[in-house]
Amino acid sequence: MPRPQLPVRVRAAAAAALAAALCLGGGALWLRHVIHANSVAGSVATARSQARAIASTYETPAARMNADGGALAVDCDAAGCPYDKWYEFPYFGMEISFAVVDNHGKVLLTQNQLSGLNFPAVPPRFDEDFFGRLDVHLPAARSGPPGQLDGRQVTLVTYNVSPSGATVYVLVSPLDAEAAVAPVDDWLRRGLPAAVLFVAAVAWWAAGRALRPVEGMRAELARITAADLSGRVPQPRTGDEIARLAVTMNETLDRIADGAERQRRFVADAAHELRSPLAGLRTTAEVTATHGGVVDPEVLRTGTERLQRLIDDLLLLARLERTAPARGEPVDVAAVAEELVGERRYRVPPDERFVLVAGGPAEVIGREEELGRMLRNLLDNASRYARDRITVTVAQAEPGVVRVEVRDDGPGIPEADREQVFERFARVDQARDRRHGGAGLGLAIARDIAVRHGGSLYAAGTTSGASLVAELPQAPRT
Repeated sequence: MPRPQLPVRVRAAAAAALAAALCLGGGALWLRHVIHANSVAGSVATARSQARAIASTYETPAARMNADGGALAVDCDAAGCPYDKWYEFPYFGMEISFAVVDNHGKVLLTQNQLSGLNFPAVPPRFDEDFFGRLDVHLPAARSGPPGQLDGRQVTLVTYNVSPSGATVYVLVSPLDAEAAVAPVDDWLRRGLPAAVLFVAAVAWWAAGRALRPVEGMRAELARITAADLSGRVPQPRTGDEIARLAVTMNETLDRIADGAERQRRFVADAAHELRSPLAGLRTTAEVTATHGGVVDPEVLRTGTERLQRLIDDLLLLARLERTAPARGEPVDVAAVAEELVGERRYRVPPDERFVLVAGGPAEVIGREEELGRMLRNLLDNASRYARDRITVTVAQAEPGVVRVEVRDDGPGIPEADREQVFERFARVDQARDRRHGGAGLGLAIARDIAVRHGGSLYAAGTTSGASLVAELPQAPRT
């Protein structure tokens, strides 16, 4: 038993929500990454400029002299920065955190978040521009309120002060990058769920509106029963896939109704045809039983043969409808036609009316017994009505097509009835039924076989007599 599925509207809404979450969320994350990376790069560039400026200020003679004496090794957050203003660092007092460390690891000056930080005795490796980077863990402030970066991992930009060998450390604050991506983070927390829900609601509404005609078609199909196949599903005027589905369903219902009608006619005609030979046999048996005497063997033979042929034809029609299309080996239709024509010439009495015209082998892919039955039915039909001549022509009408034509010099088929003769139990001339011994199934069987082999069978127009033409796809040449 198949596992129950969620309704189509739910699945459509869920798929739309998932797609929206992936697209919008992925886009927002990518944008956040770009903004964060650009902001960090900008902060690093700013820190580099600040480090270079601090280094150039520190390289003054007064600054070096006072630094060597320890005047710059002052915690400006704790002390009042007592050194003279005339060699004051230009960045002192601004909202940046930096430190100056000599080539022996001695801290000469610290400011803001870098106060109290232990710096390595050996500075980080510098690049060709004397810059480097160092990741450190900031401790908590020793006094005052806690800072925003206390206890966080941060990056320091380092710059080598030449020729003294001192190192300038400048903090790259991550706060600027966090502030830059804050709107995107807010969108991811609040806007994205709202957008996903909105897309899911729109998908739910759109799916329901699109499936509304389907529900109407389902309800109409539920009302159609085998007893009444006249109903048809409503066809939307949208011209979309659902409208084409409605058209296809109505066409299928037309074929089902037509098939059911043909089946009813077939059953009725078969019952009628079977009634006649059975009635004749029953009458013969009743007369013999009532009046005595011996049953005429010829009457029994004729009735039973007719009944047997009719039953065989009905079984063949049922098998042709039930089995898959014909697949087989290459069959030389010209050789089959030659064999059937030869059989009729050696009958007792011989039938000399048949003339075969074949230019050479004509192979088609199929089953030899079915193709032989098709040709036999065409020859039987022609033999019933021909007067003096029946011409069987097998040739290649055009590239890839084998044409088999059976032409007789009989009364012919009226143009209005050239399609009707291929229907089951069809009789164009009611006078021919019993006199010619036909039940009206031979041509129907022949057409079914031709169609099963990918071809066609039709009555061609002629000035005299009848011409039945079968066109079959030619077997590919190897």
